[in-house]
Amino acid sequence: MNNKAQIWDAEGERLGDVASGTLFFREETASYPSPVDDRYYGTVDEVISGSATGYVLRKKLDYVGTVEICD
Repeated sequence: MNNKAQIWDAEGERLGDVASGTLFFREETASYPSPVDDRYYGTVDEVISGSATGYVLRKKLDYVGTVEICD
């Protein structure tokens, strides 16, 4: 996160705040919820158990790198 932001669920309900500097893991899977033009869907700092999953404004994110998920 390049700035403080909020994370929202698919119904438009606010799940909470996200601090600047927090990692956001964008999800690009087949089960990805309906796209939203100005937001990405993913999990906030998934290292922490119980992390919020939802939408965050794209402009609040800076690209850091790609993480390959192996099954």
